[in-house]
Amino acid sequence: MTTCRHSDQPKSLMDGVEGTVSGALSISNLRHRSAVLKLLPFDGRQLVIAIFETIRHNYLASNATANKDRSKQNWRWPSLQPRIAPLNRSPEVVIERAIAAACVALDRKDWANQIPVASGLVEGAGDGRRAIDLARRHGENHFELIELKIASDNPLYAAVEIVGYACLWLLARNDRPGRLCELLDAERIDLTVLAPSNYYARFPIAEIEKPIDEGVRALGSGMGVTMSFGFQKLDGSIEAGNLPTPQKLLDLLEQSRLACVV
Repeated sequence: MTTCRHSDQPKSLMDGVEGTVSGALSISNLRHRSAVLKLLPFDGRQLVIAIFETIRHNYLASNATANKDRSKQNWRWPSLQPRIAPLNRSPEVVIERAIAAACVALDRKDWANQIPVASGLVEGAGDGRRAIDLARRHGENHFELIELKIASDNPLYAAVEIVGYACLWLLARNDRPGRLCELLDAERIDLTVLAPSNYYARFPIAEIEKPIDEGVRALGSGMGVTMSFGFQKLDGSIEAGNLPTPQKLLDLLEQSRLACVV
C-alpha cells in the first residue's frame, strides 16, 4: 500500500538546510569547495538558529511527533556496530568500524557508532540512513557527537551536518519517545568534526569554527543545555589501510581529542 504524501510535506527533516545555509552565507553551494574557500565573515548565532528553525519547521510540517515511537533505534545508547560489508572500502567507514571493533575487544562502554537520529519520523523519507558516526560519553550527562571525515565533502559541510544532527537531538529531547534514552538525558553535548590535517588545508577553519561554536552555545543555552562545537585533528597514524592495534587506536583517539585545529 502506497502512503500518500501532501505536496507541502517535507521529504526529509533536513529538507532545505543546505539552501538555507548557502543563502545565509551568500555562497553558491555548501558542497562546493571553491565557494567555501571564498567564505566571508558571518554571524554564527543567526546561522545556527536558521538551521534549527528549518529543521523544526520540517519536524512540525511532517508531524514527526506522531512517529517518535516507531523506531527504537533513534538515539540508542550504548550501541557498537563493528561489522563492515566486505566490499565497503570507504576509509571513513573502515576507521569508524575499527573504532567500534576496538571497543568491543577491550570491553569499552564509553563509545558508540552509527546512532540513528531520525529513523521512521517522516514516512517514506530516507532519514533512516542518517546517523551519528561516532559518539563518546565523557560523564554521566556529558556526551560528544562526532562527524568523521577523511576525504569527503568539506569542513563547512561537515560542520553543518553535525549541527543539524544536534538540532534533531534538541527536538527529540523536548519531544521524547516513550522509552528511556540516556543520550536524550544529556545536559552537555560537544559537537566535533574529526578529520586528518590535510582535510582542513586551505580552508578558513578559524573563521568557520568560532562563529558556529558561538551559535551552538547560544542555541543550547536557550534550550537549557550546554553545547559546543569544534574541529579536531585525527592522528596521522590512523589510516584505513594500516590500522593500529585496538588499544593504540583508542589511545590515539584520546590524543586527537586534545589536538584542536585552531
